[in-house]
Amino acid sequence: MTDYARGQGGGSTGPGNGHTNTVRLRRNALDPKDRQVLCSMVCKCNSMPSIGADGQKLKQQCVSGRLKTADALTGNQSPYKAEINYDMSRDPPAPIMDSGVSTKAHDYLSGWIQKYWPGGLDSYRPGIGNIRRPDVVVVNDPSRPPTQANLKSVVEIKFPGDSMSEAQQAAYERIAGSPDKVAVLGPDSCDCGVDGSGPQTQPATSNAPDELSDGARTFLRSGAPPIIPPFPGFAF
Repeated sequence: MTDYARGQGGGSTGPGNGHTNTVRLRRNALDPKDRQVLCSMVCKCNSMPSIGADGQKLKQQCVSGRLKTADALTGNQSPYKAEINYDMSRDPPAPIMDSGVSTKAHDYLSGWIQKYWPGGLDSYRPGIGNIRRPDVVVVNDPSRPPTQANLKSVVEIKFPGDSMSEAQQAAYERIAGSPDKVAVLGPDSCDCGVDGSGPQTQPATSNAPDELSDGARTFLRSGAPPIIPPFPGFAF
């Protein structure tokens, strides 16, 4: 995902001419169990994406929607956290979490900026990487917030037609604390089957880790993608 942008449909990864460079994909930054769970989501959403109001195929939103719902079903105790915003002005970058539930993402980013960013929304400069939002972070201890000390992996998911820029890669390495903890997944790197149902070398219905509830495991294995409502007022 790109950094937070106010009123900009495309977002930005930073200043410059908009050129995107290809970066090396790291297949070994995920252990086999995490890779199997996330690749199962990638393959399912590649073949059966969520459908937007105008009929567009929302593959990325399908993955994030599934993971967010699974996290909610576990009481925000899933090891897989989708679309956590990170304050890149901190060292190390700090996750922006709910003030009452430290393992739950803050629901209203613009409100957080207005309250906590120096000068609020009027002083916040979008499009230069002040806030970054990886697609997925994997934590070691699901009962603790996704701070750098608790991060197992930072994962960016790219479907065909999308690519990861050097600025994104550098930002996610800062969030993770090491280049070796950053991974990029997509249908090709997940070896999705011909029908898109699942990785060819793994069962199509992966067993999620023991930390997930039965309801969350059932949801992650289910075939029907969630309906993703449009996000009003802001673009990321």
